[in-house]
Amino acid sequence: MHILFVTPYVPSRIRVRPFHFIRMLAREHTISLVGLVCDEYERALADEVREYCASVELVTLPKWHAYANCLQALPTTTPLRVAYYRSAQLVQRMRQVIEQQHIDVVHGELIKTVPALRQLRKQQRVPLVYDAVDCISSYLEQQWRSAKHPLQKTFIYTELKKMQQYEPHVLSQFDQVIITSEYDRRYLLRAGLSEDRVHVVPNGVDTEYFTPPIGSREADSLVFCAKMDYYPNAQAMLYFCQEILPRIWAHRPQVRLTIVGNNPPPAIQALSVDKRIHVTGYVPDIRPYLSKASLALAPLQVAAGMQNKVLEALAAATPLVATPAACRALQLEDGRHLLIADGVQPYADAVLRLLADPQTAQRLGEHGRHYVEERHSWLQSVKDLSYLYQQASQAYPHPLTHETLLGHSS
Repeated sequence: MHILFVTPYVPSRIRVRPFHFIRMLAREHTISLVGLVCDEYERALADEVREYCASVELVTLPKWHAYANCLQALPTTTPLRVAYYRSAQLVQRMRQVIEQQHIDVVHGELIKTVPALRQLRKQQRVPLVYDAVDCISSYLEQQWRSAKHPLQKTFIYTELKKMQQYEPHVLSQFDQVIITSEYDRRYLLRAGLSEDRVHVVPNGVDTEYFTPPIGSREADSLVFCAKMDYYPNAQAMLYFCQEILPRIWAHRPQVRLTIVGNNPPPAIQALSVDKRIHVTGYVPDIRPYLSKASLALAPLQVAAGMQNKVLEALAAATPLVATPAACRALQLEDGRHLLIADGVQPYADAVLRLLADPQTAQRLGEHGRHYVEERHSWLQSVKDLSYLYQQASQAYPHPLTHETLLGHSS
């Protein structure tokens, strides 16, 4: 099959889900990619995915255009996170690739691509498989419950109400919908989507890329690896540093924390005023940080879907302390694969326990590694995905040639 991936960013080892789908699918299929570029630094990341693709088309979305989209959407029922990414140029580029390269199925990722995918649906006859990744309504509901500032809470509530109407309506228009976790799938089913339309295709982890360290770990060192311009990650680190870390320092003042991830907001950068906290910003490879740390952290209060940061820490055999929210999409056992702790003092106690007991920490790391080896193979996820492509294509019995596409344009 010739598959067109449509993404609102450049797939890379930072954006792991589409990157590994493309990497694995390219072994048996032909892949083309059309991606939006909202931040120009992402263009350099395209070299990683380009080697697996027959073609890569990147469409720039200027900030002024995105903000204008949002202004126009304010009085409407369209959520701002959807309106922001509207791009006529993206739709045009998708149509060109479909017509010129005889695409068999289109794979769109995230709610950000939905405006373009819906426009494509009106214009051309092609199977559409939509990867929701997470349930955005569930994410916004958690964000609203955790927000403290009244204005922030009001804004999130407005977006939540829009998304609760928008998400199930638009998802019902695709041939197949996939999502990372059963937890998020159940939320979508309660919202009204039919059970045979939504399928779980979990994230995998590259266990050849993330491997246990050869040398010893640094004592009393903590690490958090994640995209720091993503609200739940920044919120998690502020919560940890303001509420939990002082309780850890009360017993072990020598403990150091490294926060690894691109685009940390000013509030995160300000944490490094204490020399025991290091904020790296973007790094090309997070593996050295996972390999050196005594423990990895996942203190998320808001979480949707399957957390790659958890899977990668487990694959690196880095002992992990996580909140229930961070690992509810996984079949992990507290005390066997990691420690799960909820609340300020319980989380601090779990970190202190493993720092004081390296043998237990090592055992957890080894079991965590075994868990991802057994349950989170990208190969299996791609097999499931290939089957869904075939299912979607069955509704389109005629070859999707250039003439067929033009004949069904409106």
